[in-house]
Amino acid sequence: MDKKQLMKAISDKIGRDKAIEMVMQAYNTELLTTSVGRIEANRPIGGPQRRDHLADALERVWEVCQLAP
Repeated sequence: MDKKQLMKAISDKIGRDKAIEMVMQAYNTELLTTSVGRIEANRPIGGPQRRDHLADALERVWEVCQLAP
């Protein structure tokens, strides 16, 4: 699924406001995880291969939503 479809599926499952909150928290976690990993490896933040943190965050939230009945 693309990002819009994932967000719609998440919103349908848990509601719009909760979906926005959860995806933003997951997005911030993705950013921090990437930044801390780069700092620990003594590499510059950024770089030629940027990850799509929003897509990763949506996937994580969707995985959690799938666990709930």
